Amino acid sequence: MSKRGPLSKIEKFYIEENVDMTIDELAEELDRAKSVVKAYSDKCQRKQKIAEKSTPLSENIVSNKMGSTVMTETGSMLGDDFRQKSVTKKRSNCTTTITG
Repeated sequence: MSKRGPLSKIEKFYIEENVDMTIDELAEELDRAKSVVKAYSDKCQRKQKIAEKSTPLSENIVSNKMGSTVMTETGSMLGDDFRQKSVTKKRSNCTTTITG
């Protein structure tokens, strides 16, 4: 009977580092269901393809000889996406009102 539950960090690392092994071999080695191993392996491959397609940051900023620097449209969109993810929610229990 194979293990149940989510993959541990060690199991994920093992799958990522042994991409040359087949799904059957990985599943047997980790004592996991083939479907779980295949799903995580596919997820890693998708992330790798996305990383290969992404452009370096230097291509999103354009400089000229005069010293001015301008961000490209792609760079601006990346900054907006990052800003939206990093905004934290205000906590009402941490806010104090001054009376008097």
